[in-house]
Amino acid sequence: METVQIGILIIDPDRFLVYRNGLGISLTKTEFRILYLLMSTRGKVHSREQISEYVWGKKNLDFPRTIDVHISNIRKKIGRVNEKEVITVLKGVGYKFNDSELN
Repeated sequence: METVQIGILIIDPDRFLVYRNGLGISLTKTEFRILYLLMSTRGKVHSREQISEYVWGKKNLDFPRTIDVHISNIRKKIGRVNEKEVITVLKGVGYKFNDSELN
């Protein structure tokens, strides 16, 4: 895993750190892995099952809304950029990281 920088956000997997405008953001291990997946594949839509397989190694979630809660927590911690969410949902499809919002 390599460091990914998109606009004002940097995610460094070697140090397990996330920065916004140079300020550290504390994420749980699960939140960090979800954010890394979304940032490293910016613009690509990931279903809950794909996110689950990446994070926990299994596609079938016992509680499918778990991903939604983690995404919500990430959004709160990162905050909005230019009045917009950097992680968006495509209803019935999945989540994606909007790198265009960070420039």
